[in-house]
Amino acid sequence: MAAQGQAADSEFEGSEVSEPAARPATGGSLLQRLVPPAPPLRDKGDPLAGFTYGGPARRLVAALWLLARHPMAWLVPALIWMIAWPFSLGGGTYALVGSVAQYVALIGAGWVGWQRPWLFGVAGVLVGWAAIVWLLLLYGTRFGVIAPNQVLVVLLTQSLLQVVVGFVAGWYGGYLRRRLADQRPSSTATRTRRR
Repeated sequence: MAAQGQAADSEFEGSEVSEPAARPATGGSLLQRLVPPAPPLRDKGDPLAGFTYGGPARRLVAALWLLARHPMAWLVPALIWMIAWPFSLGGGTYALVGSVAQYVALIGAGWVGWQRPWLFGVAGVLVGWAAIVWLLLLYGTRFGVIAPNQVLVVLLTQSLLQVVVGFVAGWYGGYLRRRLADQRPSSTATRTRRR
């Protein structure tokens, strides 16, 4: 600006000096490089504040502790998922609405359970799926829905599929919430546009 004969704006100079340094690129796994972790939500504290266990199974106990502290975040999506499941089996519009309701419920579990979104998605789908499995075992083999010699194979493969779907949908819900919370214009971008 001085080379062009213009006076420098002290507002811009002062804010540029106090601007924090850019974060260096960090290494990590391929997944972390492709989809870097989103920053924590503003005005939200540490989700494990008050958790004091330090034993060998810390991650498992922390997961159970989070689920116990926020039961509605995964029980309500589990109920929605369970109610929508029979509709997703039919054809046409009912199957579409049922499937969308199931996925939105699991994404919502990840959105609300932003602390560990994949955990809340998996918990929601496992509770809903456990209720469906109980009904299938109770009534499905009696009425010919599942052949008795294929019950174990069908239930194991479907359980694995549901866990994967719950993991991905819950993770996406939490990731989306963090990314949307981080969509605020930075002061450097605002200054660049004004120049």
